Amino acid sequence: MKNEGKRFEDDIKKSTPEYALLYKLPDPSQSFGGSSTLRFSRKNPFDFLIWDSINKNLFAIETKTVKGKSISFERSKDEHGVIHIHQINSLKEWDKYNGVICGFIIEFRQIEITIFIDIKTFCKLSNLITKKSFTIDDLDNNNLKYIVIPQVKKRIRYIYDLDYFLRMISEEVK
Repeated sequence: MKNEGKRFEDDIKKSTPEYALLYKLPDPSQSFGGSSTLRFSRKNPFDFLIWDSINKNLFAIETKTVKGKSISFERSKDEHGVIHIHQINSLKEWDKYNGVICGFIIEFRQIEITIFIDIKTFCKLSNLITKKSFTIDDLDNNNLKYIVIPQVKKRIRYIYDLDYFLRMISEEVK
């Protein structure tokens, strides 16, 4: 049975408009059955690359889903958060290139809201707050921009309006 993160990734795949090419980076090798024999594994920089063929933008996206209304993040390798430091650093590195938009699509299941926050805004927020997690209120209270991605619940899973998201972010980039 798939975990919520894999289900969310599947929902994002199903929500991708036809004009956008979505590439899921292969998941790294994992240790199965509780074995501790795996000595190392490659860490993905993020989950998806999305090419918006209409607006000519490449997106580097890390998807996260959380049960509550806050999401934790790591400030160092020694910490444990939902958003990992290697993902933050990878998105910051990719964000250096023109035409590449990097960030997180985060689903807050308790409040049934899904947002996109770009990596620059995420970094601003992490510098403004002292805690190791944030909520949408933290973004609002610090006047930081994010995009609410419209969603429609289909029985128990969602379909996301990624067309809206791609159009909104492309308008901001211009």
